[in-house]
Amino acid sequence: MTQPSRGAAAFLTLFGLPFLGAGLAFIYKQLVGNGNHTTFETVASILFGSVFVFIGGGLIYAAVRGYGLLTKQAAREEANPLSPWLWQTDWASRRAESQNKKSAVTLWVLAVFCNVITLPFLLGMIQEFQRNRNPGVFLLLVINLLGAVLVIKAARATIRHRRFGDTYFEFDTLPFSVGERVRGKIHLQLDTRAEHGIDVRLTCVRKVVSGSGDHSTTNQIILWQADQNVPLGAVGPGPLGRAIPVDFSIPADSAITSHDIPSDQVLWLLHAQADVAGVDYSDDFEIPVFRDAASAETVRDSEPSGFSGPNAFGFAATRSDDSGEVAQPAHTKVVVGMGSGGTEFYFPALRNPGRALVLFLVMLLWTGVAYMFYQKHAPIFFFIVFGLSDLLIIAAFLHVTFGNATITVRSGEILSRKGILGVGRTRRIQVSDVASIVPVVSALQATSSASQLYAIRMRLKDGGKFTLADEIDSRQEARWVVSQIETLAGLKLDTHVEVDLPLGVTQQLPGQKPGQVFTPSGRPASAAASMGVFFVMIAGMFGFMAWRMTSFTSRAKNSRTAAAAPVKPVARRVFSAPLTDADVERIHTLPAQAQAEELLERVIGHHTRALELFDRQVESWTGQIRMTDRMKQLERRSKFSKDLRVRYANVDINLALEGWQKNEQAANLLIERARTDPQHRAWAIYYLGMLAGRGVDYERIHGVLANYARYDQNAGVRQWAVEGMRFLGKDEVLDELFTSFTEDPAASVRDRAGCNISDCGIFTRKQRMRIVPRLLDLAMNPRTTGQMRSWTFLALQEITDENLPADALAWSRWYQEHGSEKMAEFERLDWWQIRGDE
Repeated sequence: MTQPSRGAAAFLTLFGLPFLGAGLAFIYKQLVGNGNHTTFETVASILFGSVFVFIGGGLIYAAVRGYGLLTKQAAREEANPLSPWLWQTDWASRRAESQNKKSAVTLWVLAVFCNVITLPFLLGMIQEFQRNRNPGVFLLLVINLLGAVLVIKAARATIRHRRFGDTYFEFDTLPFSVGERVRGKIHLQLDTRAEHGIDVRLTCVRKVVSGSGDHSTTNQIILWQADQNVPLGAVGPGPLGRAIPVDFSIPADSAITSHDIPSDQVLWLLHAQADVAGVDYSDDFEIPVFRDAASAETVRDSEPSGFSGPNAFGFAATRSDDSGEVAQPAHTKVVVGMGSGGTEFYFPALRNPGRALVLFLVMLLWTGVAYMFYQKHAPIFFFIVFGLSDLLIIAAFLHVTFGNATITVRSGEILSRKGILGVGRTRRIQVSDVASIVPVVSALQATSSASQLYAIRMRLKDGGKFTLADEIDSRQEARWVVSQIETLAGLKLDTHVEVDLPLGVTQQLPGQKPGQVFTPSGRPASAAASMGVFFVMIAGMFGFMAWRMTSFTSRAKNSRTAAAAPVKPVARRVFSAPLTDADVERIHTLPAQAQAEELLERVIGHHTRALELFDRQVESWTGQIRMTDRMKQLERRSKFSKDLRVRYANVDINLALEGWQKNEQAANLLIERARTDPQHRAWAIYYLGMLAGRGVDYERIHGVLANYARYDQNAGVRQWAVEGMRFLGKDEVLDELFTSFTEDPAASVRDRAGCNISDCGIFTRKQRMRIVPRLLDLAMNPRTTGQMRSWTFLALQEITDENLPADALAWSRWYQEHGSEKMAEFERLDWWQIRGDE
């Protein structure tokens, strides 16, 4: 509970009085004193005295004003002890006031304080420069640029506030509850058209203050985030002029608002922005999100939903928007194209010009300070410390300004290259050695979540980890790039954003019940411990920058993949001789699991008799086998075999693992499951495709899959309908897959359709070759996007085995000269010979 202290207010007032008195006395003396001072000196002296007036007056105002606010706050908390959403006056009136006005005032205070400190020195140095031409004045000019920047930012914030008014977010309910919807309207003055709509983002942030005093740092860790774009047509009239509708659904297991521990708070922040003529619209609101009895019961009783069997394909319900499909951002800085035989993600230099400018100014300032220490013959210790620090700042500036990164994903490996001014080395990583690729928060700011920077980090199965790319200022872009790399490389799709926590910050959230108040416990760390942590951080910083300057890198690519989990390595068995009669007798005596694993491994080795025995035995394994580590490995190997007969065996083993008989009754059950159970619809239609591919009720299942692939509103369902269609194996299905590839609005669906056209699933090489002219038309079309063009060239390479550059004219000339030869070559092949791994 808030407890205002008269003693603290009195102490702060008494502490500020000497500063205020000394500053006023100094200014008075300069104004009425002797007239020997020049105008420059008088102004500089007044500004110098103003610093003390500013500090003393600020402390006294903070004491008086703060005590009054805390008294009112304590009264509100005492009146509503179990309703923390009524503790703020704006929340109690079912609204959240914009934080823009506060930020404008804060910026003006900082700008004035910074300038009254630096301007006296600048004015004094100008006179020194006029007399002695001392170049040190230019260093002070650089220092004063910070004050100028603060003035510009404060002016822009003030203009923004005057233009859009005293904006506020009006709640539909009070409070908002986890597991339910956040609905309301943002009211503002909007006198112009936002052609691209208004971008709205809801974020749950953990705000952690670590350290104390001058060594304290504030970090904001994103726990959950969702974005949406409100089209211009949805913006309606409101009391201030316009009203922007807001509607988000938040997970039931989310953290709730917590202000109880000042050093570890949980905040729910609503951010809105729009590109308009002049100063852009930008707003931030804090909203109350708590847990009522109903939502608490939901969290206790909820169980993970979705298919949870041994061969689940990622259908379980996700905790938040950090898992599953990631939409491509409207604007990306990464350049996607073809290169080095795979898909290339190129992060150009100067991705963050604002950050580069700040580092440039800091570098100039620090270099000037180090130079002054050298010129003034300061103790060597200070020169060494400032000189080494300056080297680190220069290295950071070069990295941010001139550093680039390239990630290339190609068959079975990932290549990474990071460099500065073109200097760097390439690192190759086998996909089989990769445990995961995740986006991480690489730079935590104390401002807003929008100012955080992200990196893409690779973790290896041997425990090693390194960064593929950094300096990414868009969370959505980082997650999208990771999803594309994992899809291309065949890794488990996981785009949740991780955080590199600072020292002293635990991952566990502060627990809280509605209305519960916490009192921090424990003793502050000793001064010795604090100094130890400080020196460890300094050493870590030196080590980090030295590591960064080695400039390692990485690339990667894989053309086909479904979202499958990494497989624990299992030693491969090599059967050197064909299956003998004695082998057949021995296999018949084995348990079903051992039979299935040995025969499938022999089938992958293209043993004809083993394939015949597999076909006879597979029905008897239905419901009798499970997904062991060896079976998981065999399932993945058989999925991408260069023998269609092995891929058919893959279908059979998957059906047996799931317990589905190849008959019409199974088809009826799955069709009904897809119709009545949205939660398992994607799973059901995927196995329907397998049944149809093995000749069960083909026409009816084909119609069902085509309908889901074209018209279902859920992109996940459309994606798995497309995956199911890859087993059907007919020309008409390839045409339908091409339609999904070119027309579906979801990138995940287009990606999987393109993979199934090029080399996944059950199609012959001759069938796939028939699609080449349509792919060429797509590549030649000037309206084709860069991503689609990249996928098109990748499909052409995989269908034809030709390694031509990503040039539509080159591919068109090749097809005119060699297309018929390639088709004739494919027609001479056995029907089961296709492009594959083994």
